[in-house]
Amino acid sequence: MQNDERQLLIDVSVMYYLEGMTQNEIAKKLFLSRPKVSRLLKKARELHIVDININYESDSLESLKNKIKNRFNVKNIEIVKTLSNYKDTLEEIGKTASKVLLSEIKEGMTVGISWGNTIRSTVSQMKNKKIDNVKIAELFGAFSYDMGDADMLSNATTLSSKIGGRLYPLPAPLYIEDPSTREILINNPVIKNSLNMIENCDLILTGLGSIDGNFNQPIWDIYVENDMKGKIKENGGIGFLCAHFFDENGEFLDIDINKNIIGIKTESIKNNKIMLVAGGKKKGKALHAILKGGYVDTLVTDEKTIKYVLELADKH
Repeated sequence: MQNDERQLLIDVSVMYYLEGMTQNEIAKKLFLSRPKVSRLLKKARELHIVDININYESDSLESLKNKIKNRFNVKNIEIVKTLSNYKDTLEEIGKTASKVLLSEIKEGMTVGISWGNTIRSTVSQMKNKKIDNVKIAELFGAFSYDMGDADMLSNATTLSSKIGGRLYPLPAPLYIEDPSTREILINNPVIKNSLNMIENCDLILTGLGSIDGNFNQPIWDIYVENDMKGKIKENGGIGFLCAHFFDENGEFLDIDINKNIIGIKTESIKNNKIMLVAGGKKKGKALHAILKGGYVDTLVTDEKTIKYVLELADKH
């Protein structure tokens, strides 16, 4: 971006947000069209030239937080308002989660991180802050190295660059069915080192997958074969956490696909400190299930989703 363009974005933002001018007034003063001003304000937000922070503390949200804490034994929960657009809601969840994450990471920690849009939104909005001797481990193998979207591989890289952490990637496929091939892979020195790092995490940052909904989820859509999808559903599968499938009670399914993962083990998920970032009503049933499982230490979500989770809880 050229300096003149950036300065224009700053000037328009100052006029609108600090000086209280309308978009029409700004357009007249700068000899621009009103739609052009609107686009400039949107771009300023996207580039974080404008960083809008909303204090979500209110009696109604505090009541929701306390209900979740008491019902599911969640230690910490942050709830943002559900916006009209899911993408905007996701960004707001990520912004809040980024602040929580930065407060959670301490010197000397090993942090495990998953992939996915929600986690990408979280780490991309984190402020840069050097934290000494932090290790960042990818929690499971790549579900693709050729999706054409470099961001799908960047969550661990982004987080490590933001805090100056040491990255431990996991250069392996997500699922390996053949036992001999799997054994060879997990004994590769680089992969073995990363797997050992995963088992020693102090904090796990992850999103949540659901198999109940018509929306794009690469793990479910691309990397689970149709016959395995049938088995997962037959066994009561409702969602997945760190690529491990679970049922409506948050219990991990005793099926082959959960044993074929190159990455974190189910016992490590159960015994770790998990920061879960997830939103959208389409993930409500999966979120309710995983909360019932009792694995979540910190949760960041949105208001409508958590209300739906409480409705589901009242029915059970």
